[in-house]
Amino acid sequence: SNNRITTLDLSFNSITGTIDESYCSVLLMINNNKMTGKIPECFTCHFNDAYMKGYFIGNQFDNLDSIGTCSKFIKIIIIVTKPALSIIGQNIGYDVSDIYSNPQISFELLIEGNSNIIAFNYKLNRIIHNIKFKSTDQEFTLTPDPYPPLLSNITSNNQILLFKGLYYSYDIAEITITIGGKSCDVTDSTFYQITCTLTTYPNQLNNVLGIIRVDQLQTKFNLNLDKRDGNEVFNNYTSCLDNCESYSGNKCNYNTGICECPQCFSPNHYVSSISPTYEDGGLVIMNGWFGDINQDLNITIGNQECKIETISPNTITCNIGAGTGKKDVTVFQNGITWKSFNFFIYQLKQQICLNKCTDTSHGICDTSNGICECKSGWIGFDCSSPSNYNNDGNTNSTVHPDGSTTIINHQTIYNILITSLLELDINSDTVKQYPLQNNWNITSKDKNGKNVIFTQILNETECQIILSIQEIENDIQYSFAGLDFKLDKGSIKVSVSIHNYNYQSPLNTLQLHMISNISDTTSNDCNSKPASTSTSIFDNQVLNYILINKDNKILYGRFINRAISDGHTTLITTSLISSQNESVTIGINIPHCETSCYIDPDFSVLINSNFKTNCDKSKNHTTLIAILVSCIGVATIIILAGAFYKKSTKSKVIVFKLKKKIKMAK
Repeated sequence: SNNRITTLDLSFNSITGTIDESYCSVLLMINNNKMTGKIPECFTCHFNDAYMKGYFIGNQFDNLDSIGTCSKFIKIIIIVTKPALSIIGQNIGYDVSDIYSNPQISFELLIEGNSNIIAFNYKLNRIIHNIKFKSTDQEFTLTPDPYPPLLSNITSNNQILLFKGLYYSYDIAEITITIGGKSCDVTDSTFYQITCTLTTYPNQLNNVLGIIRVDQLQTKFNLNLDKRDGNEVFNNYTSCLDNCESYSGNKCNYNTGICECPQCFSPNHYVSSISPTYEDGGLVIMNGWFGDINQDLNITIGNQECKIETISPNTITCNIGAGTGKKDVTVFQNGITWKSFNFFIYQLKQQICLNKCTDTSHGICDTSNGICECKSGWIGFDCSSPSNYNNDGNTNSTVHPDGSTTIINHQTIYNILITSLLELDINSDTVKQYPLQNNWNITSKDKNGKNVIFTQILNETECQIILSIQEIENDIQYSFAGLDFKLDKGSIKVSVSIHNYNYQSPLNTLQLHMISNISDTTSNDCNSKPASTSTSIFDNQVLNYILINKDNKILYGRFINRAISDGHTTLITTSLISSQNESVTIGINIPHCETSCYIDPDFSVLINSNFKTNCDKSKNHTTLIAILVSCIGVATIIILAGAFYKKSTKSKVIVFKLKKKIKMAK
């Protein structure tokens, strides 16, 4: 329609009749008339807004008190025509102040009611916006710069397929999916996922070529389709990122998912490590692979552009402004976008020590690294354990062939296990999982079994994982990833390195799962206490901890939020997967590293200050006292009872005689 009227005020006119949908393109003010029938849903679906509903009061409409569902909402897209940005769709409202955007977009003009709203002076950037419409309570995810659809995961339930990823559409009419030349009919779609039905299967089931097309942009992928008992398993698909084949002569290798450029050597870049800055901003160092061609290079951390200082094939330095917390990192060059969620963490200048080192008489906190410096007589990560209690030789550790470690102290048994390695996609969904326990091979072991090295090759891969477990026989100073700290005698140092892992996508990362728990033991002595767990896990802290407390003894696990990725130190995070009274599962989040990743946690069992060293003697002495007190108590009760009986009998006689005298007097 060429109609440019955006508002039509017909209130207080005694108008009769009905309203049809031809009025949906204008903000209609029709209150206080004599109109009847139904209000079109293009208006009623905005009736969460009292002002909108007020434009229709004072009539005899059948559905004035009903709120529509905006079921005819077809699509919403962002179109940028310099210097303006437009939102085009259906049922998007009549008031620019009704729209909220994060990051913020200042919408200024209603071009056509309920279908076209514009923002001027918009600076084009590669940012994903969350757009919310207050009147309909609907929220959408959009980007102003069109990208080809990005796949991260495909799952199925019978013939229904679910595609997860980015840069899809809310309009199913502009999405087509074919698998082996067979159409998968799209039934639902958002920015992040698409649901379709594959009614006819292709003749070829392995390495099937698929194409997903959104509007004018498409991505090819390969998958294995295994049809058994009505269940389909989709895996091993590959896709090239963004608009690979239309930039600088690039070609997509659909067997590997790598965007290749044999003649121009345009890189399929990634970031494997980041050296961040403090919360007031500063220089950021990124290591990885960026190649020799860096056309249109742009780096975004959170919502800020990181201004580039230097570029080399393996390292980029840039300056970022002030901020806090975790931020996404996006690197764009040569028409290709690489992104990692929550990869950058602003650092605190003042680190916090575990439990504030218990007390100033126990230790002092070094706020530069969050490590307690214990005073004489105290040891432990928080200086809470008396040193004289923890050197009695009652702590023993055993490394088992399955890669687990057992620490026994005064009948309390603690276990440390590395259970699995997960590959996570950009949405943190698991795309691969490898069980590690019971698959280790011992490659080195000292005669006492205190230092053991295990290795294993992940099933059907060339990835090697090396596990080193060492019992510390004497207090030592140790250094890892630029951090110096002390390892106490009897503690267990666990080192894990992962080599040559083949990721399904350059956007994917790894997560290593570790379990610490207590075996089922029974203790009847005076130190018997039920098991409990606690954690101290913060992304912006250098050190994270888990604690398992039982029978006045504590298993401490210390996790350094740093790793060595492809030879460079980088920050990592630790996630609490599960926690129960006697068990804690931790996920160590490892970045995308091509050649090697190293992590280095350590554990120790310490006795707390409530522990009683002479529990048995104390118990026997207490028992004798209890028996003696009991005997004296029984004798006393017998004597008192006899005396009371005599006194009671005498009282009864006196009362009887008094009663008798009173009776005689009468």
